[in-house]
Amino acid sequence: MIDVVGIGLTETVGGVSVTLLSVERYREGHIALFRLFRARGPFEREFPSPQLELAVTPEGAGPYRFWMMSGGGGGMKELEYRQSYAIVPAPPTDATETLIEVRQISWQRYGAGTYTVVSVDTGPWRFVVGR
Repeated sequence: MIDVVGIGLTETVGGVSVTLLSVERYREGHIALFRLFRARGPFEREFPSPQLELAVTPEGAGPYRFWMMSGGGGGMKELEYRQSYAIVPAPPTDATETLIEVRQISWQRYGAGTYTVVSVDTGPWRFVVGR
């Protein structure tokens, strides 16, 4: 491990709040911990799970790969989730800052052996991580 950077910044777009809580930095890649929050509609019966579409700049040695490592949440009046995402490879070590961007959130429901997207929230939510 190189270090852990506490971020604690919240961006709100279209009534959806995304907070980048922290970034664990490793030589091989990073782990970003997010908190997501949005109100549920009055007739919304779905209990969807969020899937984040991420982008990172500056460009690394190769194309970045992202995957959710862990997460959980839910809620009756509001949906609140915490999720951690891997970012591999690690952004360049000589960069003075890294931009982590959530481009969109796909809210998915699992049933009958498949995932179905029930709604999409479009960002971007942007977070700058300094060195």
